[in-house]
Amino acid sequence: MTTSQSSAPRWALAAVIAGAALGACDQRADRSGASPAASTRDSAPVPVGLVPVRIGPALRTVDVTGTLMGEEEATIASKLSGRIESIALDIGDAASSGTVLARIEARDYELSLAEAEAALAASLARLGLSEVPDPTFDRETLPAVRRARAEAANARARFDRARQLFEQSPPLISEQDFADIRTTFDVARENAEAELMQAGALLADVRSQETAVSIARQRLTDAAVRSPVDELRGPIAYRVAARLVNTGEYVTPGTPMFRLVASDTLKFRADVPERFAGQVSEGRRARVWVESRDEPTVGSVTRVSPRIDAASRTFVVEIGLDNRDGRLRAGAFGRGQIELRSEDGVMFVPESAVVTFAGVRRVFTVEDGKAREHRVQLGARDGDFVEISPRLKASHVVGTGAANLAEGMAVAVREEN
Repeated sequence: MTTSQSSAPRWALAAVIAGAALGACDQRADRSGASPAASTRDSAPVPVGLVPVRIGPALRTVDVTGTLMGEEEATIASKLSGRIESIALDIGDAASSGTVLARIEARDYELSLAEAEAALAASLARLGLSEVPDPTFDRETLPAVRRARAEAANARARFDRARQLFEQSPPLISEQDFADIRTTFDVARENAEAELMQAGALLADVRSQETAVSIARQRLTDAAVRSPVDELRGPIAYRVAARLVNTGEYVTPGTPMFRLVASDTLKFRADVPERFAGQVSEGRRARVWVESRDEPTVGSVTRVSPRIDAASRTFVVEIGLDNRDGRLRAGAFGRGQIELRSEDGVMFVPESAVVTFAGVRRVFTVEDGKAREHRVQLGARDGDFVEISPRLKASHVVGTGAANLAEGMAVAVREEN
C-alpha cells in the first residue's frame, strides 16, 4: 500500500509535463499560421532545369524470344554396311555441297559391280548387241529374229510353189510331199514368233541387269559419304557440327555419322503472341540480339506460320539473318524485335526526366512555380529519348532536379537545352 501511494504522484507529474510540451507546440503553430507539412512546401524553392518535349513518329515493335537455327541442318547417315576406311572432316570444318566426309571400305562393292557388268555383257551377247538399246528399240531388228523371219519367209515360198503343183490336175507332187512342205512352213512361222518372244524376254533381262549394274555402281559411289547436294537450290555451305563415328568402326545402313549445319544464313525461330497475328508478315524488318554480341543483327521475317497454337496462343515466325562472318552460332538463345508500323504524334521526353520509385514512373512539369507530378507509361525509345503516355499538355518537363521533387513543391526554374 505504501509503494502504490508513492507512485501516483510521479505518474501525475509526467502527465503534466507532457501536456505543457504539447501546449507549447500548439502556440508555436498558431504563431506561424501553417502546419509542419505546409512549412516544408513553403521552404526555399528547389532549383530545376526544364527541357522541351518532342513530338514525332514512334516505331511500334513486338519483342520475342527464340532460338537460332541453321538454314539447313542435316544428320548424315551411312547408306551401306562396312568398315570406315577414312574420315576426311571433323568438327568445325567447312563442307560445301558434295564434299567427301568419310569413306567406307569399297572392295566388296567393286566386286559386286564387276559381277553385275559381266552378267549384263553376257545377256547383250546372246542378243547380238554391244550396248543396252533404248525403250523404242524394235525387236524385229535382232539377228536371231531376222534369221527366223527369213527361214519362215523361205518356207512360205516353198509352200506356195508346192501348193501350185499340188493343185494341178493331175497333181505334180504327192499328197505326202505337200503335207511335209506345209508342216515345214508352219514350224518356221511358229519358230519366228517364238524367237520374237524370246528376244523380248532377253531384252527384259538386259534391262533388269542394267538396273542391277546401276545399283551396284551407286553402292560403290555411296562408299564415299558426302554432304548433301540440293539440285534446286544450288550449292550450300555447310560446317561440321558433330562427328559421330571413328576410323575402323563398322557401320550399317542408317548409322548417324555426321551432323552438318548450313550457317552462312541462320533463321531465328520465335513464338509471337496471337494478338499480333494481323501485323506480322513476311518482309518485316527485325533485329536479333544474342549473348555473345552487344550489337543486334538485322534481318527480316522470312516465314510466318498460318496456324496459332491452341495451348500457348502464339504462332511461329522465322527471321532470316546473314551470318557469313560466322559470328552467330546455331542453337543460341536470342531476343528479337520485329518492326510492325510507324505511329505519328507520339510524345518523347529525355530518359533522364523520368523518375522511377517503387515501380511507378513519373515526370514533373511546372505550373505557377510549383511541381506537378504526372504518372506515365514508357514506350518506344529513340536514342536518349523515351515515349511517354498519356501525352502531357505541357511543352516542357523537368530535366534536372526531378529526383528531388514531390507534388506541390516550390521550384526555381532555369531552362535547359
